[in-house]
Amino acid sequence: MLQPDCEPIKQTLEALTQEILEIDFRIDALGALAMELGPLQYLDSQRSVDRLIKLKHTLQDKWNNTMSELAICR
Repeated sequence: MLQPDCEPIKQTLEALTQEILEIDFRIDALGALAMELGPLQYLDSQRSVDRLIKLKHTLQDKWNNTMSELAICR
């Protein structure tokens, strides 16, 4: 059972999870769009995907750290 002071950590995890899911959705949408574009537009779209992937990795690192905090809190 979670301690009462662990609730903010749980809320942070939920927010990070939501952000990661939204980024996944945007990556998938850009990937589908890129398949319909010409070569130059494809490259531009790929740069956007690359930026989103970097952001996702950053959020995943934060999520992992927050999970560690939650484990300590329990």
